[in-house]
Amino acid sequence: MILFHGSPFLFDKFDLSGAGEGTGIKFGFGVYLTEVEASAVHYSQPRNLELMPEHYLYTVEIPELTEGNHLASALPVSPIIINKAEAKLGVSAPEKVKAQGKEFRKWVGMTFTGAKKNGFASEKAAAELLNSLGVLYNVWPTAMTKPDGPKNIAVFDATNVRIIKRERIEIENKCKKWVLTSRKEV
Repeated sequence: MILFHGSPFLFDKFDLSGAGEGTGIKFGFGVYLTEVEASAVHYSQPRNLELMPEHYLYTVEIPELTEGNHLASALPVSPIIINKAEAKLGVSAPEKVKAQGKEFRKWVGMTFTGAKKNGFASEKAAAELLNSLGVLYNVWPTAMTKPDGPKNIAVFDATNVRIIKRERIEIENKCKKWVLTSRKEV
């Protein structure tokens, strides 16, 4: 799959040591990618910061989505994934968490860490455990009103992301959205 990532930083490979610093971990711990180039451009400027001097657009490749290698945030979890996670954790998942990938991901992390509340540590633990089971991604629609439209993807392990192209981009704020005004491959 070909996807995009926007960042104020130039790098040669993805590194999760700073995960959560730009836009948080609302959709899980991992490298955040999108099928929509304009979304990646927008996120090259982190929220709540003064204008960053540099902006980069990354075109990347990841392995294709399969039934057993991803969670869909608002959809039921594949029985393949449920069975693997239950076997690894040694407990059965409650029916209510099987109905949505988002709730299942949180349940995995909290069960694995023993946490009473979902947070950074449990999200990171969920990503690591799920990745060890072959569940590589968390997927959600770019627009919740269009669940079958373009997708955003959190990749749990940065080694599953291959950079194809890096571009230095210029952006401009138009109607509270950062948009691309120029680009040059670096």
